[in-house]
Amino acid sequence: MTSGEHLGRGYGDAVLAAALREAAGHGCGLRFLTADAADWPRHWYERRGFRVVGRSHCFERD
Repeated sequence: MTSGEHLGRGYGDAVLAAALREAAGHGCGLRFLTADAADWPRHWYERRGFRVVGRSHCFERD
């Protein structure tokens, strides 16, 4: 997460790119992220080449 005063400076892109390079450098062919379908990070990840491949559900009992 990037703090408000640092948004829009490319820090998130830099962190994501470094993480993907590191994973690839260690032979990790499968890389995935999780994001809430109704929240903005999903669209941010899609703009960076990720795509929706599935859904998950969480349940809580009171």
